[in-house]
Amino acid sequence: MTNILSEAVKLLQANQAKKAENLLSTYYPANLNNAQFLHLYGLAASDSGDYQSGIERVKKAIALNPNIAEFHHNLAAIYRLVGEFNLSEQHYLTALQIKPDYAEAYFNYSAAKKFTKDDPIVPILEQQLSRSDLSDEDRCFLGFAAGNIFNDIKDYDKAFSYYEVGNRSKNARFDINQFRKEIDQLISVFSARFIQQSAAWGSASQVPVFILGMPRTGTTLVEQILSSHPGVHGAGELPDIASIAGTMRQHATQKSNFPECVTHLPDNIFSGFADAYLRRLRTFDQSAVRIINKMPPNFLYLGLITIMFPEAKVIHCQRHPLDTCLSCYFQRFRRGHDYSFNLKHLGLYYREYERLMEHWRNVLPMKPYELHYSELVANQEAQSRSLIDFIDVSWDERCLNFQENNRPVTTASNLQVRRPMNQSGLDRWKNYDRHLGALREALGISESE
Repeated sequence: MTNILSEAVKLLQANQAKKAENLLSTYYPANLNNAQFLHLYGLAASDSGDYQSGIERVKKAIALNPNIAEFHHNLAAIYRLVGEFNLSEQHYLTALQIKPDYAEAYFNYSAAKKFTKDDPIVPILEQQLSRSDLSDEDRCFLGFAAGNIFNDIKDYDKAFSYYEVGNRSKNARFDINQFRKEIDQLISVFSARFIQQSAAWGSASQVPVFILGMPRTGTTLVEQILSSHPGVHGAGELPDIASIAGTMRQHATQKSNFPECVTHLPDNIFSGFADAYLRRLRTFDQSAVRIINKMPPNFLYLGLITIMFPEAKVIHCQRHPLDTCLSCYFQRFRRGHDYSFNLKHLGLYYREYERLMEHWRNVLPMKPYELHYSELVANQEAQSRSLIDFIDVSWDERCLNFQENNRPVTTASNLQVRRPMNQSGLDRWKNYDRHLGALREALGISESE
């Protein structure tokens, strides 16, 4: 059984949760009293989207062995995904009682509620951070946790100092010159002429909707609003478009990487990839008239998306550049986004993103819907109606009560989108302006802006 569990762990780490669940299902009848088995079986179900089965299986594991901190931590994470924040908080605290040095649990707990300065977790967390024997990974988790908590209690200088610890401890590496070359290549390949020549190669389906832009710009909120419509399904952050781009090289007549390989592909390859993507969308919802992919970095693939789906609706989310970059700096991304752990890199990356988006505006036959977060907050109903109109479905009042939409939300914004629209995300940068010199310089924003 040890080998089977090890194989299941590998599959989960490789984001192949359904394969892990299928592997374990064969052995389930013989492991009804195996807490470790039930825990993994629950995680596989949850990661496959069956959250209720995941909860029940992990609860059974806890009933068999209530003193495993990881069991409580992972149950808390599932409860958080489905919006059960009180239950999530209880199990995070139980995990920390069992294992007081559980750095990852402090981090995830810090994002599951709003804290006050008299919260008993504050001195405990600072004591953990003062330890000299921390690994970089644990220091990273604890730094972001303390940053989140001191931001909540409005001790902004202290919060920023802890966020710096967290970001520094991530030891991320980012090459801005390489990224600039990638943007140059995208602009060169996806010219207005090439996109126009390719107009007939894709699928005429209007089912796909793409929400994209920089992370932390309201993409989850927009998806929550739209998916509150009964005819619209929010599929979350799907990696499929980047995966398609990555496999195109194999089909090119001249072997080169994306995007250069796009000009050496047989015409029918685009409709083939489009059909495969549509089949993938239908695994999430068989009948929805629109299905949303809200993967922010799809802004890199907007030329490819336009060729595959010339009728698809694209929503580009924007927010004040300082708020956007600061919010990225305050977010411990699990993978990718290596630019986000350094303020200078963040600013330079943002400018390249802006450069590419300006190119898309100039060359795409169907322009993206430009949504500004501040306008959505200030004019919720007007903007929501405009968004619904843009994706060409009839208005539904439920879109104004997005916080009542109980769909699982797997991004860092899952606490925010369970609450009514509010202005807490506007002008956050003003609380931290004294620390933003390097970011302002990289963005090219003067002190007066």
